[in-house]
Amino acid sequence: MRSLWRIAQTALCEWENALRSRRALVLLLLYLAAAVLCMNGTISVLGKMETELVRVLRLPDSGQAGVVSETLWKSKSFRNMIAAGVDDRLVFEDISKRHPVELLYAWFAFFCAPLLVVLVSGTRVAEDLRTGVARYMLVRTSRLEWSLGKYAGQALMIACALAVSAVGAWCVALYRLPAATAGRLFLPMLGWGASAWFYSLAWLGLALGLSHLTRSAMRATAFGILGIGVFEVLPHFFPEVEAILPSGARLGLWRTSFTPQAVAVFHLATLGLVYFMAGAAVFARRDA
Repeated sequence: MRSLWRIAQTALCEWENALRSRRALVLLLLYLAAAVLCMNGTISVLGKMETELVRVLRLPDSGQAGVVSETLWKSKSFRNMIAAGVDDRLVFEDISKRHPVELLYAWFAFFCAPLLVVLVSGTRVAEDLRTGVARYMLVRTSRLEWSLGKYAGQALMIACALAVSAVGAWCVALYRLPAATAGRLFLPMLGWGASAWFYSLAWLGLALGLSHLTRSAMRATAFGILGIGVFEVLPHFFPEVEAILPSGARLGLWRTSFTPQAVAVFHLATLGLVYFMAGAAVFARRDA
């Protein structure tokens, strides 16, 4: 019980330092700006595509983005064409019931999560080791408790950032899309933000695990970016290793039923802890 309390105290210190240094504000603004810009760009591209479709097919112009694309998404011939490019039939059956705008937001959230995690959170352990903050904290807690507190604090900050970015993206959709359409997208977009958070846990574990190996923030960032590249490329050459990579559980988060989502969440959380503990194990044998 005392260990849990010390882990919670370390996580709280992480929050206090982030608020004092305005790092938490930077984190929120970075996630929010990325989501807002992506959603605005997505809707703009959809609007231009719909304008061209209206011109070519001589359809009545609705005057608002998202209407034609939603109708096209529901057409049987278009779904058959998309289904041919999706490997998992169950995933396609689930996403075919979703609005195309929320799917584009989900794709963005999953695509950006690894890089944002590495850039924002991947330096936290290395920075504290370089500045000597770690030594002050380790007088009051064990190395493992300190490391787990850093992981928990960063995970909670990323959760808040993703929630804010989902709301920001929805506000753009509310402004750019018909009110009735945007109103239906609020809860689904929050849900995709939660899915992106679970997906980011594996990458957070990797980033913080690598951050235990160095005292240089730049080197920790470089390690993290290199890790993303290796993990994304490796399955193309060695498909059998995908079970131990985040990409192996990613498709489960696109499902709507509980069981595949729960399995994917457990898989990603476990991977994140394994990556993280590997780095923490190396740190346990080093001078702080």
